[in-house]
Amino acid sequence: MIVRARWAAAASIVAVVLIVAGCSSSKTPGARSGSTAAKHAAGSTAAGAGTPSGTGAPADAATKALVATAYTTFFDPKASPTKTAAALQHGPAFAATLDEAAKSSQAQGIAASVSAVNLVRPDVAYVTFTLSQNASALLTDSPGYAVRENGTWKVAAQTFCNLLQLQNAAPAACKDASITALPS
Repeated sequence: MIVRARWAAAASIVAVVLIVAGCSSSKTPGARSGSTAAKHAAGSTAAGAGTPSGTGAPADAATKALVATAYTTFFDPKASPTKTAAALQHGPAFAATLDEAAKSSQAQGIAASVSAVNLVRPDVAYVTFTLSQNASALLTDSPGYAVRENGTWKVAAQTFCNLLQLQNAAPAACKDASITALPS
């Protein structure tokens, strides 16, 4: 799944980007959401078309729990590609990427934790999350999005694509605005 090959590579590149940008090292907490890497994760690239301005109001506890579950499932290296795809907006469009990543062992120990979820629209949440590997923070307090697709909260394709773009490994689906757009 994503987490396997793609996220190990993305996490390594994110750590390098943070070091080069003068933020923090991959083992030191404190990478700010204002960093170049973090802005990419939120949607500052072309895939960010339709990105809402502002971070919205805090979500209720139930919504936060559902969004956190989507993020932890999506980044869980033990989850099957099917489960990972189910936790990603338009997941089937990324099936080949998820299947390829599931074959790699490079992302063992990757985990995501969500610290904040704010609703910016009824079906769009601004998410603050941290990626770590073997309990060492790789990307701290990163901005991203979650979307409610068919009643289920999922990691926004835009957030996934922007992380992949950090390593120049975004699949063709990331260039399709109908896949990466956030619901209006």
